[in-house]
Amino acid sequence: MSKLKFSFLICFSILGLNSFAQITTTVPTSEAVKTGVLENGMTYYIMHNEEPKDRASFYFVQNVGGILENDSQNGLAHFLEHMAFNGLENFPGKNMLDYLEKNGILFGRDINAYTAQDETVYNLSNIPVAREALLDSALLVLHDWSGGLLLEGNEIESERGVIHEEWRTRRDANFRLRSKTNHVMFNNSKYADRDVIGSLDVIDNFKHSVLRDYYEKWYRPDLQAVVVVGDIDAEKMEAKVKALFSKIPMPKNAAKRKYTKVEDSKEVGYVAAKDKEARSLSIMWGFRNDLDKVITEETQRRDMATSMFNSMLKSRLAEKTKKLECSAAAMEIAGFEMVRTKGLDYIYVSPKIGKELEAFAEVLTELERVKRYGFTKSELDRVKVQFQRSYESYYVNYSKIDNDTHAKALGNLFLKSKPFPSIDWEMTFAAKTIPAITLEEVNALVAKYSDENNSALILKGPDNATQYYPTKEELLAVAAKVKSSKIEAYTEEGNDKPLVAKKLNAAIITSTFKVEGTDAKGYVLENGAKVVVLPTELSKDKISMSSFSFGGTSLLDVKDLASADMATGIVEMSGVGEFNATNLKRKLAGKIVSLGANLGGLTEGFSGSASPQDFETLMQLLYLNFEAPRFDKAPFDAQMAQINNYLANIGVDNNKALKDTIALASSNYNSRTLLFGEEFVKNIDFNRASEIYKERFSDASDFTFIFVGNINEAVHLPMILKYIGNITSTNRKESFVDHKVGPAKGKTIKTFNRKMAVPKTTVSYALSGEFDYTLKNRLMLNVVSQLLSKRYMTTIREEEGGSYGVGVSPSASKLPSSEFSININFDTDPAKCDRLMEIVKEELVKIQKEACNADDLNEIKNNFIKSREESELKNGFWMGVIQNNLMLGSKYTSKEDYKKIVEGIDAASVKKFAKKLLKKTNIVEVIMNPAE
Repeated sequence: MSKLKFSFLICFSILGLNSFAQITTTVPTSEAVKTGVLENGMTYYIMHNEEPKDRASFYFVQNVGGILENDSQNGLAHFLEHMAFNGLENFPGKNMLDYLEKNGILFGRDINAYTAQDETVYNLSNIPVAREALLDSALLVLHDWSGGLLLEGNEIESERGVIHEEWRTRRDANFRLRSKTNHVMFNNSKYADRDVIGSLDVIDNFKHSVLRDYYEKWYRPDLQAVVVVGDIDAEKMEAKVKALFSKIPMPKNAAKRKYTKVEDSKEVGYVAAKDKEARSLSIMWGFRNDLDKVITEETQRRDMATSMFNSMLKSRLAEKTKKLECSAAAMEIAGFEMVRTKGLDYIYVSPKIGKELEAFAEVLTELERVKRYGFTKSELDRVKVQFQRSYESYYVNYSKIDNDTHAKALGNLFLKSKPFPSIDWEMTFAAKTIPAITLEEVNALVAKYSDENNSALILKGPDNATQYYPTKEELLAVAAKVKSSKIEAYTEEGNDKPLVAKKLNAAIITSTFKVEGTDAKGYVLENGAKVVVLPTELSKDKISMSSFSFGGTSLLDVKDLASADMATGIVEMSGVGEFNATNLKRKLAGKIVSLGANLGGLTEGFSGSASPQDFETLMQLLYLNFEAPRFDKAPFDAQMAQINNYLANIGVDNNKALKDTIALASSNYNSRTLLFGEEFVKNIDFNRASEIYKERFSDASDFTFIFVGNINEAVHLPMILKYIGNITSTNRKESFVDHKVGPAKGKTIKTFNRKMAVPKTTVSYALSGEFDYTLKNRLMLNVVSQLLSKRYMTTIREEEGGSYGVGVSPSASKLPSSEFSININFDTDPAKCDRLMEIVKEELVKIQKEACNADDLNEIKNNFIKSREESELKNGFWMGVIQNNLMLGSKYTSKEDYKKIVEGIDAASVKKFAKKLLKKTNIVEVIMNPAE
């Protein structure tokens, strides 16, 4: 017997787990990870990583979830997760959150958790490592999450209302449809009855002892793992983990952690689920499969071949849906992991109305085409090149993978034995596996969709009189017909032409300029285009680009706004130069490059990125989007057909009704406010949309192009001069038009009712007004908003149990005019709405009249400083600095000066600012209630 097999038997024997469920791996774990199992059974993973610098993330992973609940506990695994933030052995009450937030570690952003059917995972992210005491406290929190939850009666009672409102918020149409179809998907296993959020009857009425029973039974060391990844001394951290977590006792006679199976079915399952608020029909044919019990290198190879199979099929289906005659609005063939032991390969189609059986036939035909003829060599060659380039980019940028990404992957190593090998192992594996995968090997994967007896047909859609739902017999008859039908082999057009055939000479730089506060260099080219370049090594395999020109849709008549909304999309679906969209995608195989146009209210421009070695391709695409955009009618017509299909049931969408009402009220019903609907679609004109694109993206002299990233000016600047320097210029000088779109003066109130399956009131309360757009004021605006958020967390969520959460979103803009807004929104029980609205307004008054809580203010200030330190390590921060300087005239503020401004904020200045800010505001109050 090999040592490897012997170790497997020992593992199963010690842990007492069912061999069918305990997945293991033979792929070696990276040597960079310090890992082990303590005497009490707890596992740990510790890894040094410097992205971001001076930060660490702490994860506590539990192999425990909703599936372990009995019926009287349905929902309590998730309830227990909430209780982990409401009193710990070493941090009673809210002391844990208070302590961490004082150090700039925010609940929701840095402190969070999730519960699933088979796991519960907690995290403390972006912990500053400079203070040893803070690291020790983070470990102590994880220690208490293991077995130190206080579960005090008053805290349990307080949390019932919060979770009740979370239940209300999450019970949307998609959730309800899943609940109706899960018994077929999971073949009547326990998974069908455990949706994590649980039974409302249990949540509202369980005895405290029932929650404590679940906790004491399942929260224990042998089902837990500590994961620490960050800029730490891994050896020293390992010693700390051993010393602290070894003290946690392992209960005697612990219950066996069993794994629920999803049994194979013996015939095709079928369910048609309907909901009044669903918008469109979907048909999914899912084929169950057993997951490997031992994940080996061969498993990894098969997974890679499957990814290639899915990628090639995705391209074929995308090509199909671009055609007007296609009966489907969307098609997909792929797979996912259903539960620990079972996967699902699926065929999905969203049919156009009245084309249900035809659309199902079309997606099955594409799978049958693969079954008969396989993929072509050119298809496989392209996808292999793409995979190889992806691995190369991954290797170059490996040191920039952040702590949380690594921590989550190590969590999956513990929970599911998902391999976490070294980067060298991965590159060696890729180098030998990608070329070795054969066409026959990939083609054979189509067999995954052949065992019809172990499959299920799952239909989800609107509950109305017009939507047709095919029967099981009709769908199987279509499948049988496709199998016997005449199908031709797939063919594709070849296009070996260069992206840019025209000979271009590098333009001359006529002048240079600087961007204050940065090392960026600015160039003005002979065609008038302005270029800014800032080299960084913050992302080694990426150069980001952004460009802008003032004008946007503000220069258009109201009648053209709908067409303008489609203008950039037409080019995206059509392609550029000699390449339609499909051929362009093939041409770009193996290139790490992206580019997209945007046409906004005040500006137009492009944004994109590329690997340094693919930078010239980015420049070529940019040049072609200016000089040779395509406007193909066929894909546009296909897109319009899909849009019209979507319109059929748009009236049942409550979220859209809410957003539309807010948009109209917030703009004082201005005619320039676009609402997606029949009238909007009728106003889209292909020819006018094409003209608008050419108007807005036709003059290089009016554009500024910004490049930030791992750019080598000696190599890349000549490419910029060659392509951007040759974009046509007419030397026009444009600006935007301020149409004075905004809310009515004073207060606007709009209350309306909608039919709902689950009664819920949604509130949007927005305040806006004039604003002096300075950094100090923007910081103060954020302080006021975060203080309000903290107060609403205490009053509305915790004391009243009135909402799962209250969102407080501040914004400030300088263009077209300087103004601010604070948006307050939440869902609640209709019976509680009036009282909660009173609280919202009371807190707005208090923040103007009373000094804020000093601890809350210090937490916010510390978070500002911490976030600024982290932001400066990202290219996006520097892109924003340059954009704000060139577009708004905003000066760069150094980290030291920023810190001084933040430290100068005190309770008195906050009260004074809030009083001035809120003295004269426009208010838009929108409330959506359930219809009786």
